[in-house]
Amino acid sequence: MMLKSHKILYFIGSVLWSILIFVGCSLPGRDVPKVHVFDHFDKIVHFTFFLIFHFLWIGFLGTSKNKHLILILISGIYGFFLEFYQVAYVEGRSFDVWDGIADICGSLACTFLMLRNRPKM
Repeated sequence: MMLKSHKILYFIGSVLWSILIFVGCSLPGRDVPKVHVFDHFDKIVHFTFFLIFHFLWIGFLGTSKNKHLILILISGIYGFFLEFYQVAYVEGRSFDVWDGIADICGSLACTFLMLRNRPKM
């Protein structure tokens, strides 16, 4: 029973996080907070958002290598879909291929960390 409740929590967290990413990418450019810690700080934000995206979804789906690969692919598709969406429908936002690459890198980092740190059987 405990395992099922964890899966439900991961599913709810995954869906909410995915929606949060979409909402954040839907903000008009003028409404996006200007945080200038260093150049390209937004790439760290994209990386982190998709590292968490991958972590939550893999918690729901399970940790096989194939599921990690599928989630890396989904992260890339979702990340680049959001870039196309922004340029077409969100005022003051543009397409940035490096944002999409940062999304994929966050997903890859999650995969690397999880596979590297899983218990040996």
